[in-house]
Amino acid sequence: MIQSSTKLHTSELDVDLSDTHVFPGPALLGVLDTHMTLDPSLPGKQHGHLVIPYADSKGLNHLRLPVCSIRGTNPGPTITLIGGVHGDEHEGALTLHRLAQELTPAAVHGCLLIVPALNNGGIATGERALPMTGEDLDLCFPGTLHGTLGERLAREVFERLIQPAELVLDLRSGGHRLQFAASAAVRSVGVRNCSGDPASEAAMIAFGAPNSVRLPASAGRGCLQAAVEAAGKAYVQSELGGGGGCTRQALEVARVGCQNVLRYMGVLKEEVQLRASRMLEVRDNSFFLHAPVAGLLEPFAQPGNEIWLGDTLACLVNLEQVAGEPHRIAVPRNGVLLALHHGGPVRAGELIGILADEVQR
Repeated sequence: MIQSSTKLHTSELDVDLSDTHVFPGPALLGVLDTHMTLDPSLPGKQHGHLVIPYADSKGLNHLRLPVCSIRGTNPGPTITLIGGVHGDEHEGALTLHRLAQELTPAAVHGCLLIVPALNNGGIATGERALPMTGEDLDLCFPGTLHGTLGERLAREVFERLIQPAELVLDLRSGGHRLQFAASAAVRSVGVRNCSGDPASEAAMIAFGAPNSVRLPASAGRGCLQAAVEAAGKAYVQSELGGGGGCTRQALEVARVGCQNVLRYMGVLKEEVQLRASRMLEVRDNSFFLHAPVAGLLEPFAQPGNEIWLGDTLACLVNLEQVAGEPHRIAVPRNGVLLALHHGGPVRAGELIGILADEVQR
């Protein structure tokens, strides 16, 4: 007697396709051999890589960007989640790696495209830029087919993983140099009479970070946010701590925030976890403070604090002049300290602080 086999539903699939669809070695020489080892159009969960061949002084190599696709059997939007645009920003990478492990196709309505660490090589080496070329990936979008490695990576991510999405959630932090008060942000100030994109702002508020921030609109092409919004997609950016590490508190804000955005967008059929969020606005370049001289930073406030005109924000100390007075940096306006230099040596002209005004929604 022939026994019937058990039918496996595609929504139950959780497969690792990292090493499938690999072309023979001699063929991986040019940009046309770029490929993904997974197919986001298929239902189920797939773990794989976006593979980009390149050559350097050591010979032929592959840049292998980890990607997870989770497509449920129920209809819904496509959302792309990206972390680790810079290699010194760890919070997003850890949050999205866990999210890719925990979410199941049965829970997803629509499709999730998850890139835990866009600059995976930079995170591995502790470098902010792409280590193979020294490029800032946030200046490479929307990328080109026959450009630098960073531009090629940006182009493939943009065409394959961003263009299909209705919303892009970009998890960032202050990196080695800055420490942010935990925030979700849109870059809308100065666009459409400061109203920005309503879909982006609604998703930012749903994220539910302790601070919801309207940042100035990007000055031009090159950055991920400008490319995403030029393509007509909603965009939300987080700034979750910094200092080159991460805290349990920042990871929890990121975890709940991601889930809240997915709930708001209808990808997860659960209620948004309502959390109090202070609305802040950074209106123009005068809210960004730069060091007038070099020195060792002595902070007098911390991110998230209310600050007052004339108070001391920080001092810059020249240790070569023991008798010299520290250079005092006064607070230029009443407001909230959104971000502050993490500490240590500061170069003249370096960004050391970002101020914000508290506003009504």
